[in-house]
Amino acid sequence: MPKLTLKLVLLLLIGGIIAGVVGLSLITLLHLIQQAVYTISRTDGITFRIMVEQTSNIHRFLALLSCGVIGGFGWWSMHHFMPKLVDIKKAISSETTLLPFKTTLIHGLLQIITVGMGSPLGRESAPREISSALMEQFAQRMHISSNERKLLLACTASAGLAAVFNVPLAGTLFALETLLLSYHSTAVIAALICCTTAAWLGSIGLGSMPTYHLPLLQLNHALFIWAVLFGPVISTCSWVLQKQLRVCQPINRQNPYLILYCIIAFSLIGILSVWLPEILGNGKAGNELSFADAITWRYALALLIGKWLALLFASRGGAYGGMITPSMMLGSMLALILASAWNGFLPEIPIIAACIIGATVFLAVQQKMPLTAIVFVLEITDVTPQIIIPIMLCLLTALPFQKLLQATSAT
Repeated sequence: MPKLTLKLVLLLLIGGIIAGVVGLSLITLLHLIQQAVYTISRTDGITFRIMVEQTSNIHRFLALLSCGVIGGFGWWSMHHFMPKLVDIKKAISSETTLLPFKTTLIHGLLQIITVGMGSPLGRESAPREISSALMEQFAQRMHISSNERKLLLACTASAGLAAVFNVPLAGTLFALETLLLSYHSTAVIAALICCTTAAWLGSIGLGSMPTYHLPLLQLNHALFIWAVLFGPVISTCSWVLQKQLRVCQPINRQNPYLILYCIIAFSLIGILSVWLPEILGNGKAGNELSFADAITWRYALALLIGKWLALLFASRGGAYGGMITPSMMLGSMLALILASAWNGFLPEIPIIAACIIGATVFLAVQQKMPLTAIVFVLEITDVTPQIIIPIMLCLLTALPFQKLLQATSAT
């Protein structure tokens, strides 16, 4: 780790400001696109779920068809005509691999546009990527060392996550647990500086209220037992999804047939949305329902299957996006189904608490970031911190089972 000099601290503050402004700008753009596509003004109490549910079936289908056209032509053109896209982790780990600014900017904007139109993927990758690309441009003019560059890129990328979700602690842990793979004191302080600055700026424009408002949960011992048994189920489903997503990835993104694949994929998602409008968007719509215990296990099963298929279709169509909120939705739906089955025969457990556990653990396993996932869910909800106990119990069985599945598939 580099020394935390005054120059580096100033650069970290600049990175936080960049991420905060980028996050605020992209979420504002996302909301404008949602309003334009679904022709409903986004006022207090009108979430994307309500906007989608109030539109007609043909409207949703045409919105997703248009999403496929824009995404298909956009990503094919980007891969065909622009410098090669570079993953943030690769740019951080390599001294010579730089983030191409124009490619990264177009890539991020396409993610926001398609998610705003109804893509089932997440919105958090775009602010991370664009913020890092801007910091890359700035850092090149500051004559910094390779270690300082690595730290700045990782912290700025994580600050993009902190800004759009107002999660400074989760953003900090994301930098340490996922990008830097280090808990060195310098890394901790640097990530805190950058992520706190970005979250504060983001909250000025986006507000500081929790994403989900939950009732006071009453936990019981039956929930703890259920959580332990639920862990391997989460790991198995996550493992299957990861394998399927890898299979669905396009082999050649410069092939013009990718445009056709993208149009067909999003048309299929549009057809699914006729019966399951909540599969559209990043997954917040499904979480709103499960975290309020507002749907039956049958509809939760339908949403689980629909969202799962939508993610596979989008991946096969060559679309990009995050997996944080989609993972949470899959986990919460799976938990609602299994908790309802448990309550039919065994001592009753609170459904909402089970959904919170499922969302957190699926996110932790799917994205390989258990600490970040726990803190992230705590920050975006007003749930009692006591929920950490059953979450940890679930992770105690989920994580070893995940390693077992990975070892078995590798042999």
